[in-house]
Order: sequence, then C-alpha cells, then structure tokens
Amino acid sequence: LCSKLRLPVLDTTMNQVSRPLAVVNDLHLRRGPTLISAVTPKALANPNLKLFSTASHVRLHGAGVQSGLTAGFKSCLAVLAGARVLRSRGYSVRRKGQSDISQIDFRVGEIKSCEKHPESDKLLVEQIDIGEEAPRQICSGIGKFFDPEQVVGKRVVIVSNLKARKMAGTASEGMLLCASKRDGEEEELSALNLVEAPEGAPIGERVVVETADEEHGDAATPNKVGKKKLYEKVAPELKTNGEGTVCFKDSPFMTSAGPCTAKELPDSTVS
Repeated sequence: LCSKLRLPVLDTTMNQVSRPLAVVNDLHLRRGPTLISAVTPKALANPNLKLFSTASHVRLHGAGVQSGLTAGFKSCLAVLAGARVLRSRGYSVRRKGQSDISQIDFRVGEIKSCEKHPESDKLLVEQIDIGEEAPRQICSGIGKFFDPEQVVGKRVVIVSNLKARKMAGTASEGMLLCASKRDGEEEELSALNLVEAPEGAPIGERVVVETADEEHGDAATPNKVGKKKLYEKVAPELKTNGEGTVCFKDSPFMTSAGPCTAKELPDSTVS
C-alpha cells in the first residue's frame, strides 16, 4: 500500500511513520498501521488505488477497500475541530515545512529612472518603485545590453531582501532579476533580458512560487538571507522554461495578473 500511494513505510515497532501519512488542509497527519489493516489484499493489486483528501476526511478509493474506511477516518481526521482529537488518538499534527524559495522576497517593481554608473560601463543604476516610501536604488550589470532609457518604465521583478552593498562604490539595495545565456560555460554573457512582471501586477506585489507539499511562507530577513546563504541555495534552480516563463525548478513565478516572463530567452538561466 505504501508503495502504491508513494507513502513512507510504517515502523510497526514504534507504531509511527517517519514522514506524513497524509496531508489535509496543510496539516501533516501521522499514525501507525491502522491504515494497513483497513485495506484488503485485493486493493493492493489495484493500479488505480488513490488517496483522496478533503477538508474533513481522508479516504481510499479503489476495489477491495472496505466501505468502513471513509467513515472511520471522517471521525478522526476532521481538521477544523479535530486537532485535539488527532493528538488524543495518537497522531502528530504538524504544519507543512516552508519552501526554500519562499525565503526569498521577489517583488514586482517599476523602473522610474536609470543612469549609467559613474565608475563602470557594465553597470546601470536604477531607481525602482516597489511600493515603499522611496524607490530602491539598484545597480545591475546590464550596461552591455541596455541603454538607460530602454529600461525606464519596465515592470520588473527584484530580489528585495538582500543586504545592501556597494557596487563600484555605489549603494545597491537589491537585485534586478534577469534571464541570460552564455555561448559556453566560461564565456561572457551572449544575451540578456529583463524578467518582466505582467502589466496588471500591482507595484510591490510579492511574487508567489508554489512548490509541492511545502508552504509559501514569509520571506527571511536580509541578515538571515546573507548569513545562511539562502539565495545561493535556490539560485541554481532559477530558470526560464521552454515558453519563457520564469520558474524555480518547474514551479512558475506567479502574480495576481499571471506569470513573470523573459519570453525572448526561453530555456535560460535566471539570476
């Protein structure tokens, strides 16, 4: 049964499971071998055996599953009123873990002005509105690909919870997200595009990246991001897919108005 449902194997000596038996309304539900005893051998051979979860119960559906299973789980898996019941009957109830990508604060912004960096031809200095009292000043290494006037007015995505630092002597308070390609691993960038948010996305909206079995939680503080190298942890999995949608692994960067994109550079690195 565990292999059919892709669930962890039960530890019958400890009467526990090492990982969640089921997830209902963002709750992990753990218990011992009661589930196994409610399913007949015929059910185990059924390739269409499925685990269903709703706000009130979990049930198995498939040939050979005893009819009493749904009712039994209804009585002890009612989520809204049943946390105490779950604990009293041997369950451990835990929230889902927070995703690594949601530790990073991606925000929709608009470039209000831009100028060349006084000390570096590779850098542009943007003033980006992300809904705060004053625009963020961000230095970006896009001077080879854009003139300042080309990026003004663009609706972009920035990483807003990085520690402020100086780039060639000029303060920078975040990072402008871009898609890029190289001709070879050691070569310089051959193409670069801004990651753009859809026009209808509100300035300052947080970009959401949903991942399976994890919560999109609150972003970490800049100090935590720097100390624990949280951005470096997720950076290798940032990319555009074949349609130019920005993704973390296979999960798209979403706003209330749709996905963030770099449509001219599909299958590219995002940083």
